[in-house]
Amino acid sequence: MLLVLGLLSCLVVAASFVWYHERSAESATLTALDRPASAEPPEPPVPPARVRAVEELDEQLRGISQSHAGTDGVVVFDPYSAESASLNADRLFVAASLSKLYALLTLYRAAATGELSLDDEITMRPSDVWAEGTGVLYRYPVGTTMTLRECARFLIKESDNTAEVMLNRYLGEEEIEAELRRIGARSTSYWMPNTTTPNDVLLVLKAISDPSYTSPELSAEMLDIMTGTSFEDRLPQPLPEDTRVAHKIGSYGDTFSDAGLVFPEGSQDAEDAYYIVVIVGDTTEWTARSAIQEMSLAAYESLANTLSGPESPAKQSP
Repeated sequence: MLLVLGLLSCLVVAASFVWYHERSAESATLTALDRPASAEPPEPPVPPARVRAVEELDEQLRGISQSHAGTDGVVVFDPYSAESASLNADRLFVAASLSKLYALLTLYRAAATGELSLDDEITMRPSDVWAEGTGVLYRYPVGTTMTLRECARFLIKESDNTAEVMLNRYLGEEEIEAELRRIGARSTSYWMPNTTTPNDVLLVLKAISDPSYTSPELSAEMLDIMTGTSFEDRLPQPLPEDTRVAHKIGSYGDTFSDAGLVFPEGSQDAEDAYYIVVIVGDTTEWTARSAIQEMSLAAYESLANTLSGPESPAKQSP
């Protein structure tokens, strides 16, 4: 009897094991079938022609630089291939009014985090008035009140020095410097000395155009402010008339610059744009403007046609 009971116990244990194993396999199969795919589809490979275009642009930029007097710092970044063409991109230059981009980014970042509202008001004080250089606010009476959003538009569209002083006071120069460090622009000195590198300016442009850094609405608003400024004679000038260029110029002493995003024909999406920063030092304004225009056209001819062609990210099937 003991032997029979032992055999029966073994059979029960064996049957239970087989049943549990089959249930586990069935459950695993169902789980695998029911679970949605979490992996994102692979990115399409970057066409070799696109990479070659950036490599050839690198050589073109050097040739243009050698044909003009002065010292050039340039970086052109193609987000599609993640490739850059550059020259002296980590060299320090006078930033001049490129620094107004730092105040713009700091202001809109603070709006995105709820520290302020762009509809808050700011009043011009006597100590804010800066009558030298660019701008129109110095003609306004002291005590003029405007929203922060309006002040930002003066800051960029008119490159207004008085608006920059007002926002420096409102935001705090230390906070603007801290914002630069947050995005990794560690070679830039915001105020004294007012110096930067093309690569640092590129980081600022990337942060401005990144909807996740502020918000889609705030990012689009900054790019709108940078479009159609009172200074369209550098990067935009040699390009087709309907090309959108969201940019900011700088001029001080013998250093002249322009930096921004160039959108391919018909696109308003920053993901389709390429980035270009050109700073020219140790020369005249006329020579610098000529170099900036030639580099802008070379970048456009190398990248914009590719961006708007069949290999464009915007043309890829979802």
